[in-house]
This record gives sequence, structure tokens and C-alpha cells, in this order.
Amino acid sequence: MGLGVILYVLASIGVGLWAARRVKNSQDFLVAGRRLPLLWSLSLLFSTWFGSETILGASETMAREGLLAVIEDPFGSALCLFLVGVWLAKPFYRLPVRTFGDFYAMCFGKWTERIATPLMIISYFGWIAAQLVALGQVIAHFSGWALPISTAIATLLILSYTIWGGMWSVAAVDLAQNVVIIAGMFLLVLFLPNGWWHSVNKLPEGFLSFFPKAEGYDWLEYLGAWMIIGLGSLPQQDMYQRVVSARSEGVAVRAGIGSALLYLSVGLLPLIAGIFVRLYHPEWIEGVSDVSPILRLVEGYLPGWVQLFFWGALVSAIMSSASGGILAPAALFSENVLARWPRFSELWKARVCVMIVALVCYFMTLYEQNIYDLVAESSIFSLVTLFWPMVVGLHAPRWRSSLGAILSMVGGLIAYYLAKYATTAILPLWYGFGVSAIGYVLGTVVERSFIHYRHAA
Repeated sequence: MGLGVILYVLASIGVGLWAARRVKNSQDFLVAGRRLPLLWSLSLLFSTWFGSETILGASETMAREGLLAVIEDPFGSALCLFLVGVWLAKPFYRLPVRTFGDFYAMCFGKWTERIATPLMIISYFGWIAAQLVALGQVIAHFSGWALPISTAIATLLILSYTIWGGMWSVAAVDLAQNVVIIAGMFLLVLFLPNGWWHSVNKLPEGFLSFFPKAEGYDWLEYLGAWMIIGLGSLPQQDMYQRVVSARSEGVAVRAGIGSALLYLSVGLLPLIAGIFVRLYHPEWIEGVSDVSPILRLVEGYLPGWVQLFFWGALVSAIMSSASGGILAPAALFSENVLARWPRFSELWKARVCVMIVALVCYFMTLYEQNIYDLVAESSIFSLVTLFWPMVVGLHAPRWRSSLGAILSMVGGLIAYYLAKYATTAILPLWYGFGVSAIGYVLGTVVERSFIHYRHAA
């Protein structure tokens, strides 16, 4: 089994290095030269978040708490991809910018970009580190090596093709690996004992409820779960890069909608496995365990060759999320932070930034190895800072305001963390989201009043 997984990982790296031959300049490296056909583009968008959290985290959360606890992923993730297809793909594709940091500079000025870019870069570190830890755990499982060593190997494996091929390598590896992900998830459910679903009536009341009870703050928490990834991941560099890598805006639109449907379909399969665990092995979810219930399920119920497919699917999902995740902040760092360093070519600057991001995220894993703690803030961070300026910048150009955007980002961030540490009854993201909107309006009014006063004087 271990040898099969190793050979699979090496084959994936080989695909990435093969695709790296297409990289001739920084545009090839960062957005695949804007030449990806529909199937490649759809696969690239599907791989945005389909990682360890979807396969391991969502299944365990489903087994413990039921359907309402997994609204954020896969449902919120599918919503995000759908909104990209029907709402943002065309305006994203038409932007005359190289990074999403450039978008904030174009719409609101350089000071706004200097605040937005670090916020976007920082928001990726926890997510990437979580993928490195997850792949490190797989390596440690088969090798018996210590987790820090296994995580270092995981970092080097992902870096080996991402640093040379950029988005071309990420897209090629994603396309090859998504076949294994989809097959592995379907085989996981297919090989569960026949007729087990007849026992679903034994689940606790409300376990499969898709809507909350109409009382207290349940609806705010429910909507918040949809928003965390559904809206929070829209104003991000990785989403922008994946959209504009398509060869046309029509391809980008179809890829967004198609990837949403695919994500929802495949993302439901780990939830089905979680239901099975809850019905037949509730002891697996009692207390705290180092072994995920779904891994116990795989080892206890699936034949060897199906286990190999599952491990391949898990490794594929982790590598896809990690490589694309590393490329996004590296692009921002290269294009928006180091842009004034002319000594290096743009392509080599981007490659150096990929290495820097990977190393920073690896060192994060030495201090925090809980996957869920690492990813908790990623999408919320951008939701409470970057969402409202993005909406205005794209769809209401008459109301663009540099001061409004800055107050929106800073105010939303401060309000969110104040509410979080005050342990408010309402989800902290609502305070951040609301104050971000108010900050934009207030900043716009003040800026326009000042301009009017100066003209009058």
C-alpha cells in the first residue's frame, strides 16, 4: 500500500514537471498564459478547496453533529464557485491587471493596495499550512517517521513541481488527480455494506435537517456558515488566478458553474460516509482520537485496491489545494511587494516567492498542527475586510472611495477580532461584515464631503 502511494505521488510530480515545459514567462507561470481549455479550467476551479477538510474534516463533522454542521463545506464552497460562474467570471476576466492586489490599486489607489495585499497574503498561510500538515500525516502514516520530518518532505514534494511550472503544473496535476479523487470517493461509498441506508431512520431527530429551527441566533449562524467560504473566498488572489487562466471569458463562466455542480456532487460522498459511521460505529467519534473515523472506515471495510484509490484521492486533494494555495500569495508577493526590484526577471522573482511562501507555511506547522485551527480564519479574514471594496470596485465605479475602502478593511478586521475575543452571542463575522459595510459608507461620505469643501473653497 505504502509503495503504491509513493509511486502515485512521484507520478503526480512527473506530470507537474512535464507541464512546466510550457512556462516561458511570468504570465505562463502565474495564469498559464490565459490558455486553459474548459476541462482544465473546470478541474482547476474544482480543486480550489477540495482538500483534507472536505474528505476528512467534513465526514467527521457530519458523523458528530449532522448536516447543519457541514454547510460551510461542501455547500458554501459550491456556492462560491457558482457565484464565480454567474457573477464574477466575466468582470474578473476583463480586468486589466495581473493580480488582485492590482485591482485594489486600480480602483482605490496605492494606499488601499498596500493594505489589501498583506491582508490577502496572510489569509493564505493557515490554509496552506493545514494542507502541508495533512500530507505530512499521510507520509507519517506509511513511513513511521516523525510528523515534522514528514511535513518537511510534504513541503518539498509540492514545491518540486510548483516552483518550476506554476499554474501550468498546478492545472495539469489537478486534471490528472481529479480523476482519482472522483473515483476514490465513489468507490468509498460503493463498497459500504449493502442495505445500510435502511437504518437512516435511527439517526437522531434533526440530524439530516438542512434548515435550522426558527429560534434564537440559529439563522444568523446558518447564513454565516454559507458566507464564510461562499462569499469570503470571492475577493481572493487564487480565485482570480484560476478564473483568468481560462482561454476566454465564456470558458471561465462555464467552468465556474460546472465546477460548482461537480464540487457539490463529489462533496456529498464524504458526508454519506459520515452518516454510515454515525449509524454503525458511533464509538469512533467519542472523545478525541488521532485517527480520523473515515480512515478507520477505509481500513475496516474496503478491499486493498480500493484503499489504494482512496489514499490516492486523499493525497490528490491535498496536493491540489496546497500547490494552488502556495501560488496565490507568491503571485501577490512577487507582483505587488517585490515589483520595485528590477534585478531579477519576473519569472524568477515569482519562483523565489513560491519558495518563500512554502517555507513560511512549513515553519507555521512546527507550532500548530491542528488542521482545523489552521484553516479557521482564512475565508473569514477576507470576508470581513475585502468583500465590500471588491463589490463596489467591480459593480459601482461611481462610488469608489479610497478612504471608504481603507475604513472598510481596517474597521471590519478590528470589529471581528473584538467580537471574537468578547465571545459575543452573535457570530463575530457578522460584526466584522457589518462594520466593514458601514466603514465603506462612512469613508465615502467623509471623502466626498472633504472634496466638496475643497472645491467650494
